[in-house]
Parts: sequence; structure tokens; C-alpha cells
Amino acid sequence: MDSRKVLAILLIVAIIGSSFFVYFYILTPDTVEEPVFKGGTLTQDETWSGSIFVNASIVVPTGVTLTINPGTRVMFAPCQDYKNQTTVGFAVVGGTVIAVGTPEQQIWFTSDTDTPINGDWGGIELYNTNASVFKYVIVEFSSLGISQFDSKVNISHSIVRWVNAEGIYMERSSPVIEYNLLYENGYHEIALEQYNYDVEIRNNIFAGGHVPLIIFDSSVTVEGNYFHNYNTSTSPAVSVAGTAEANVTGNKFSGFNNDTAILKLMSMCTLVMANNDFGNGSIPIPILDFNDIKNHDLGYTPGDLEDQYMYVYPTQDETRRVVQRIGLGFGFGWAFEYANGYLWKLGSGELVRIDPTTGANTTFSVDTSKILGPRGLCYDGEYFWTQDHSLLKIVKFKVNATDVTIYDSFDIPENETGARQSLSTDGTYLYVPNRNGNKMFELFKNGTIHREIAMPLDLVGPITWNGTHFWTGNGNHLFAFTKDGTVAGKVYDVARGISGITWDGTYLWGLYKTCELWNDAKMFQIEILDDSSLF
Repeated sequence: MDSRKVLAILLIVAIIGSSFFVYFYILTPDTVEEPVFKGGTLTQDETWSGSIFVNASIVVPTGVTLTINPGTRVMFAPCQDYKNQTTVGFAVVGGTVIAVGTPEQQIWFTSDTDTPINGDWGGIELYNTNASVFKYVIVEFSSLGISQFDSKVNISHSIVRWVNAEGIYMERSSPVIEYNLLYENGYHEIALEQYNYDVEIRNNIFAGGHVPLIIFDSSVTVEGNYFHNYNTSTSPAVSVAGTAEANVTGNKFSGFNNDTAILKLMSMCTLVMANNDFGNGSIPIPILDFNDIKNHDLGYTPGDLEDQYMYVYPTQDETRRVVQRIGLGFGFGWAFEYANGYLWKLGSGELVRIDPTTGANTTFSVDTSKILGPRGLCYDGEYFWTQDHSLLKIVKFKVNATDVTIYDSFDIPENETGARQSLSTDGTYLYVPNRNGNKMFELFKNGTIHREIAMPLDLVGPITWNGTHFWTGNGNHLFAFTKDGTVAGKVYDVARGISGITWDGTYLWGLYKTCELWNDAKMFQIEILDDSSLF
């Protein structure tokens, strides 16, 4: 055969072969990364890469390690409907998560929608985990950012933004929080509550929002951070409250009032301040080794007037209706009760009595050495009782002409694990959930435990007794349950974030956060129309 023909044939074969290679190995759909869907409790160690779509809440239990590789995008199904508010979250419950990206390949925890808003998904919750790590991650558009309880999870070189409530929140934990960029979160960029210890908050940039940092009942070192771009110079950058011990040293403040940038809110706090820069240039701005990359800019800070999240739901549906809404200007709180024709709202240092018809109110002073952090309030016909979240006690008191008289107090059950936010009475016994919310203690009024009641639903919210059942709030529902823990009815809730609940003999009343920063009416009188239709 002519050598030229042979060469031509070989050339044609080479061209056809290369075309097949391009088609099958480069252009074909087989090379496109397939989406991976996740949800539920992990049963073995896993490693995530690429795009992860979470359509049901993730739980990483004891004995399981989840490794998330650099560049992974974890996208949560959004929820923007009050009736179908199955908010998807990410919880580590005794297990371990190693989420370590790089400056160039951060790990994203975000909403799975082209039009995300704050509160689209639940957030990252960490319980009883000490080996977990979050480094070079981005957390955005959740209800709560990264929260940890009884843990030591270091968070560094990360971005937390556009979260409904706190960007980073902790209880009874001891993490190191360093070299993060935190901004435009609804309540605080970082909040420490209830007995955190040896916390280190170093070299972070707090870059705008409402209130940067609050420290309550915790010991912490705050050093080398930069606070700037906040809305007002009259609010503090660092608030210290309760029994906190805070060492605030070598931080840089821009735009804050020198006298109020670091504020001691209560006399029992210990606050040490030294070598902070209020404009003299003595402290450098921390250098972050990553860029603030964005796929979608929210355009407002949660809690602003432009906020698009549904904080208040329709006034009536097939299960309940709002009879009235009152309390403009009183704010939200954690201790709320109806007694003797009035609504009572107990806070740190004051008890407010409100006429539910006229709105007339009277304030009574409260000794903060005896009642510091009330969570839950009830009335047995003679005495008021409150659970103190800070002092870990149940306190018995009466209201006199101008102030409150304390008659007795005793330790809450299992106080070594901390307190929840509720207390109720049927007149004979006191009822208080444990911190895990999986059981309720029935107490004699001297604090002795009469019995323990296993709970089929998590008692995360406040409780009240209506004469035949308890009522509580959980998720987007109000639940009725019996003294043996059986759920007997449920209705849709009326607003976001129930923090107090009580019964006036005919109607439920709920005290709600709505948006915690708003000065709106947060007390809702609720008529139950049908508590059986949702079963």
C-alpha cells in the first residue's frame, strides 16, 4: 500500500480516537459531579466533598466522625412557611466533626436557594464534643450560627454572617475563638451565657451589626480584636453581666464611645480592662489570611426594618386565633405569668405588673442578689415562684406595695448540668424540666423530688398548667400534654421564639421574642380553636 495512504489512514484513526476521548471522558454527563443528598443520623464515619444537599436535619452521634473536605458546599433546604417549618439543622451530639478548609477553599454552610434570607435553616449545634474543629468555614443565612453546649470546639479563620440571632453562641463550654470575620448577625456576633469557662476570644474582626459581644456568667479573655462599623456610638461593644469574669485587653475600637465601649452591667461582675485602643493607633487590626467571598449579599442586617424573615404569623388559622396583642415597649423576657387579673413579667432587677385590658403597669424592684436570671414564673394562689437560670435556684416570693419579698429558695434538681427556662405549678406541686428537656421533675414546695416524668417531646420552651394539661412551645407548634408526658393536642404557633407562656382561665398567653431587637408588642392572647386536627 502506498505509504501516503497508510499515513492518511493512521491520521484519520488518531482523529477519531481523540474525538471519542473528548466526548466520553471530557464532555459526557458522566463526568459531571452528581449531587449528594444527606439527612438523618449518621451511623458510621463519613467524609464529605463537593456539593452536599441536606434535606433533613443531620445528627453526628457519639462514636461517629464526620470529615468535611476543603471546598465542600453544605446546602440546607430552606424553610419560609410557618405551617411547614421543618427547619433543617446540623447537630453534633457527642460525635466529632472535622471541618477544616483552606484560605482558598473554604467550607460553606449555607441555604439551598437562589434567594436566601436569614433564618432559612437552623444552624450548627454542638453538644458534648471536644475534638470537633471548624476552621476556614462560612456560615450564613441560619437561625443561629455555631452554638456549643458542654463542649470545647475551637472556631477559627471563619466567616459567620446574616444569622437571625447570635453568630457564635455558647453555654458551659471553653472554646478558643480566633481570627474570624463576624458581621451583620441579628443579636450578637458572639454571646456567652451560663457558665462558660476559660474562653479565649482573640484577633477576630467584628465588622458591623447590632451588638458585637455579650458575656454573661462566664470567664473569658478578650484580646486583640477589632470592633468597627457598628450603627451607633452609644451602645457597648463588649457587655459584661451576671457573675462574669472578663479580661478585656489590647483590643481596637472604632466608632464607639470611650466610656461605654466596654460596659459592666451588674455590680457582681469582675471586669479588667487594659491597653485598649479607642483611636490612638496603638493596636493593629488583625490580619486575616482569607477573603470575604460572597455568592449572595443579604443587603441588610437581620433585625433591621428591611428584615424579610417571618417573625409574626397570621392572626388566625384553622387551629387557633390571636385575640389581642399587647405589650408595646416591654420587650421580651423569660418569666411570664397571669395571676390575680394581671400579667406579670419578671426580669433582672424588676417585676412588671400589666393590666391586660388597659395596659396600665406598675414596676416593683427585685434584689438581684436573690433573683438574678429568672427563667419561668408561676403562681400557686399565694406565692410566686421563679427558676433562676444564673443562680440555679427556685425562689419563692410575694409582691408587696413597692417591692418583692423573698421567702425561700432551694437548688434546682441536677443543677450541676445547668437549668432550662421554665417553671409551672398545679397549685400542689412545682414542675421543672431538666436541662436536656427529656424529663420533668414534679417537686414538693420544699424542693424535694416527688417523681420524675419522662417526656416524649423535648421541653425546650416554657410550660404552663391550665387545670387539665400543660402547654408548651416547640418549633412552630404549641403542644398540650398530660402529667404523664402524653401529647394531647397541638396547634400552630402565632410568632417566632416563645419565651414565656401562661393561662388566664380561658386563653393562653404567650410572650415572644418576635425579633428580639424590635420594640413591638410581644404578648399574644391566644384562643385554641382545634387542637386535634394536626394529629
